[in-house]
Amino acid sequence: MLFFESASRTINDFVEKILFVIGAAIGAILFAQVVFRYAGHSLGWSEEVSRHLLVAITFLGGTVAYKRANFIGLQGFGHRIGPAFQRAIVVALQVMTLALFGLIFWFGVIYTVKAAQHTSTSLQIPMSIPFSVIPTASLIFVVHVLADISRTFGGRRQ
Repeated sequence: MLFFESASRTINDFVEKILFVIGAAIGAILFAQVVFRYAGHSLGWSEEVSRHLLVAITFLGGTVAYKRANFIGLQGFGHRIGPAFQRAIVVALQVMTLALFGLIFWFGVIYTVKAAQHTSTSLQIPMSIPFSVIPTASLIFVVHVLADISRTFGGRRQ
């Protein structure tokens, strides 16, 4: 199970760097769009690229938020009943989360393959390229959840 923890950490470090690059690219593209519009020459592709990059930041940023445990946590009645019951609830939630991201991955792959037949408006690239972030992020989520499950059964917390 140490494999999943190591893979999760490595992937998260890489995704954080990618997010920085994407954020900088969006900022540069939008700044260039303002400058070019002011000069009277609009960049027709800038809005489409920025939109696709923003979607990528949303999906990939979600994986980093999950890894850092920055989502809202709930401490319900399981916390009051006892550690064994709380652990059972955590494991059940982790299994359901794993199933959810597995389904999102599966349908994301299907959707990405179907989108290959369509092209984007201004760039004329297959829409499977920007849509591929859905199964990619879902697979990253799966690795993070498997790392969480390994920590739960190993008795360690992040």
